[in-house]
Amino acid sequence: MKYSLLDGINSPSDLRKLNKDDIPALSREIRDFLVESTRERGGHLASNLGVVELTLAMHTVFDSPKDHIIFDVGHQSYVHKILTGRKDDFDKLRTTGGLSGFTSMRESEHDAFGAGHSSTSISAALGMARADSLSGRDCHTVCVTGDGALTGGMAHEALNNCPKKLPLVIILNENGMSISSTKGAFASYVSRVRVSPRYAKFKEKTKRFLDKLPLIGKPIRALLRFIKRIIKKLVYKPNYFEELGLYYIGPIDGHDYDALCKALTLAKRSGKTCVVHVKTVKGKGYEPAESSPDGYHSVSRYNNDSFGMVFSDELVKMAEKNEKIVGVTAAMGIGTGLEGFGEKFPDRYFDVGIAEAHALTFAAGLAAAGHSPFVALYSTFLQRGYDSLLHDIALQNLPVKIMIDRSGLALGDGATHHGIFDVSFISHIPNMTLLAPASYASLREMLRFAEKLGGPVAIRYSNASEPCDILSRFSYISEDITCRISADFSADTKPEYIFITYGTLITRVVSAADALRSQGMNVGVILLESLKPYGTVAESLVPIISGAKRVLFAEEGIKNGGAGEIIREELILRGIDGRMTDYRIAAIDDSFASPTEPCDLYDYVGLSAEKLAQKMKN
Repeated sequence: MKYSLLDGINSPSDLRKLNKDDIPALSREIRDFLVESTRERGGHLASNLGVVELTLAMHTVFDSPKDHIIFDVGHQSYVHKILTGRKDDFDKLRTTGGLSGFTSMRESEHDAFGAGHSSTSISAALGMARADSLSGRDCHTVCVTGDGALTGGMAHEALNNCPKKLPLVIILNENGMSISSTKGAFASYVSRVRVSPRYAKFKEKTKRFLDKLPLIGKPIRALLRFIKRIIKKLVYKPNYFEELGLYYIGPIDGHDYDALCKALTLAKRSGKTCVVHVKTVKGKGYEPAESSPDGYHSVSRYNNDSFGMVFSDELVKMAEKNEKIVGVTAAMGIGTGLEGFGEKFPDRYFDVGIAEAHALTFAAGLAAAGHSPFVALYSTFLQRGYDSLLHDIALQNLPVKIMIDRSGLALGDGATHHGIFDVSFISHIPNMTLLAPASYASLREMLRFAEKLGGPVAIRYSNASEPCDILSRFSYISEDITCRISADFSADTKPEYIFITYGTLITRVVSAADALRSQGMNVGVILLESLKPYGTVAESLVPIISGAKRVLFAEEGIKNGGAGEIIREELILRGIDGRMTDYRIAAIDDSFASPTEPCDLYDYVGLSAEKLAQKMKN
């Protein structure tokens, strides 16, 4: 599709050459381009439709890359990418080695800071602005954060450390949404904050005028400031940002380009650390996305036939019989399926906002007081709550059930969203039970098991459907939940070459095994659905793999500290002779699994069927 204005913009300087009257037409073209691009490739649509005018205004007033522009999460940076010369790369959006769906420092000099997780932008922007000040650089740092991001504690830690005078502009984009509606008292507060930009401009002019009056100017200004503080205390509720000493402007209509440019120019010239509060509509300009901003947050976001949906359905059934069951999530009610539980049991459903550490410690408190909390988080976001997991849940042996969604590689979202670290960091917590159901039936059984377990348990699964055709080839060797093992061979016909794996990697492992069988090799596959306690699993594996010529443990996670390494040590302790059985590991080895060129990601990390077959054979 041809665009009369957009096709001529390859850098912010091209934008600044346009007449102001061209902006509405350019905004329409950008929205058309976004809809067309995400229709073909998927991606974050509603959030980007909502920041078109805001991004245009930022690149008009500020000079990127001299001025640093930072986006919280980065899922709303598509317009920024378009304006900074990456429009032609959108045909490879969210593909391995292609254009990232978030900001990436290695992708462009205009991406001042990489992201993918929420509530980090103010901290990063403050650090960058401080560095510029220390180095004597004459530039500004601008960060775009949302009311959803302000439900995360890290954002407030950063605000607490912001000085009054720094060339730092914090744009608070209020749209009432994160993925679904923004939750929490602070989000509600933000929607009520009101300070007119006209008032802010008047205040600045008055200050400059009084400063010029000889002798009496500054005393008068001091007196007026004192009177203003008294009146504000009597009449107005305090403004959170102003109480922190920050210069506040807003709220501004986030779709009024002219007003945005004036407000950002005022902030830029103020010489102060500024908060510019803008109000936008998520999905603006595209009726389906405006009507359903959560549904269009990320096109083709999740699979209705998935482990997450089965978890939600089963938890509802369990909660109907057990009034102590509660559900907790961190702004991921839709993605994890837990929002369905919330519709059925609104008083027992807690979406705490983008605050994973709080979600876990909150759940620990619920468990300590006698309830049975199920906490649903994506694997990549569980990382943010590690201390709460270790210190508040495990150390006190509290029966918190952690549902780890989106485990494994994230092909569309890339390195920031890979669920490849959870097995390693959970495995070294002494009293954690770690399960990895391969089927919906196993997941249901594990949920009921977890409900009755007197300690912490983590259940991990991908955003995929169960591989029914493959699972039909396997029979249980052990059905015990804490040691659930199945194989595609019988105990009395043990093969010479054995794959061991867990999770959805089973599809590639079986393909590798089939390829080797076609070459005449005697190959079998073992599927684990229980990982920890590792000693119990290893005990059951010893008689199965004893005497095998070669064993290859394949896992869609990092090798260092992963299940493959731990089980190898447990097997050695139980008498498996490494001189007789060649034990190998195929895992993601010391890598963030982030290629720079287009490729098959599984092949890149050595986990494609072909690479697995090679590693077993050679």
